[in-house]
Amino acid sequence: MKPAAPLTALIRWSVWPGCAAPGAWLYWQWQGGNLGVVPAEALLHQTGRFALLMLMATLALGFAHFLTNWRALFAARRPLGVWTFIYALAHACIWLFLDQGGFIEFAADELRKMMHLQLGLAALLLMLPLALTSVDAAPRILGFPVWKKLHLLVWPTAFIAILHAWVVSRFENPLVIALTALTVFFMASRIYARIRYGR
Repeated sequence: MKPAAPLTALIRWSVWPGCAAPGAWLYWQWQGGNLGVVPAEALLHQTGRFALLMLMATLALGFAHFLTNWRALFAARRPLGVWTFIYALAHACIWLFLDQGGFIEFAADELRKMMHLQLGLAALLLMLPLALTSVDAAPRILGFPVWKKLHLLVWPTAFIAILHAWVVSRFENPLVIALTALTVFFMASRIYARIRYGR
């Protein structure tokens, strides 16, 4: 049974401003000088946290659909995915322009030496094709089977992003531990659904 169009539209257009709100709040705090002694560091960590949480939310939608078979939930998936990329890109730009001062040579040298930067860049690059194909025309242009397989990149993206957060927090952050457990659980449920129900 297909979801009613008004309900689908309501979910989709509620998620867009809902995902924008944390970024707007963070910008307001930054402009008001409320981000502490090192605002660039606060911006860096908060945008990374927002990106990771929204990435986890996209995976949670698949699990929620498995439990309920309510297709209207998928209306939230595209805006969540797009905002995940926006926050991840903002996270990278804050590192490059505020933390590194925009010095490309120095940033490249840091990137060569530090694993967490390499992992972060890998996750961002994996998100790029997902963001670029999050438009209505993409399934038609690529073909739905190819488009669907392409969007399985969300799984390696999630694991690499979590590993990036693990390394940054020196494997001591309870939130990262919880998100790791959730991602493994969502992956296991996906494999179980494929084996048991063929979906």
